[in-house]
Amino acid sequence: MVKQLEDYDDGDTIQVEEFYRLIGEEPPPSRAPRKREEQSFQHKVQELGRAYGWQDWHVLRSKGMRAGFPDLVLMRPPELIWIELKAKKGKVTPAQAQMHDDLRASGQRIYLWYDTDEVWGEIQEALR
Repeated sequence: MVKQLEDYDDGDTIQVEEFYRLIGEEPPPSRAPRKREEQSFQHKVQELGRAYGWQDWHVLRSKGMRAGFPDLVLMRPPELIWIELKAKKGKVTPAQAQMHDDLRASGQRIYLWYDTDEVWGEIQEALR
């Protein structure tokens, strides 16, 4: 018997694991370790930025976004910066490289930071 999502829709939000339990299927594998590393790195950068007075934006769902959009946008008037974050072994996609070039050509500051111990001094200096 195929169960329909509507059969369970009581107006409340459910967690992914609960949804799959209700429909009797196994949930898909969790995020790749590199994605989790990048997410942890991003949270650290956001915390540091907030400590220095920056407001931050991160696109939670990229559906409908142009490929290559940076991970973070930080604003502390009159400054606006764009940040691409990568896990230690992450790679910049061609769409990301093009976006970085386009932002620079538009007079914007774009940073590309890899999650390494050496980068934290640069991050702190950029956000001060």
